[in-house]
Amino acid sequence: MNINQRSAKIPFWVLYGSVAGITLFDLIFTYVFLSNNPNAHEGNPVHAYFASIIGLGYFLFLIPISLLALYGGIKLGGWAIRRVDKRTEINGENYVAVILVLLTFPNVLINEIIPVLFGKQVLRSRFDPALILAIVLVTVYIILTEIADRKSKKKRESDVERM
Repeated sequence: MNINQRSAKIPFWVLYGSVAGITLFDLIFTYVFLSNNPNAHEGNPVHAYFASIIGLGYFLFLIPISLLALYGGIKLGGWAIRRVDKRTEINGENYVAVILVLLTFPNVLINEIIPVLFGKQVLRSRFDPALILAIVLVTVYIILTEIADRKSKKKRESDVERM
């Protein structure tokens, strides 16, 4: 069983729940952290701008908007995959949801969970380690799914030729 078949067997609601849970944790953690630490500031300039206008309630206001946007983005991505490649073995919605989990989890892990558990920030260099880890994980996942999809297409073609 290849990676596409395994990810297709995971129920969509589990994958969406994972993405939603990570996003909820991130927004609520940011709200609580910034509320309890007046000297702290939001690192994302877009969020910092809107939080300066609206206040810290912005992060709570963002919860339903982000959950709807994630759901719509996953469904739209799945639809696009089905439209582009009709003979693919990839379950488009699950594929997009797994990519979103791989993109969001390193940020929460490195920037929020590790500092709380160990009391110190991960070494910061010129580049964000969470972003680098997320890009590596997503790239590896995409490459593995494409390799598995091509192998399954070749196998189907060879099975059709034998008949």
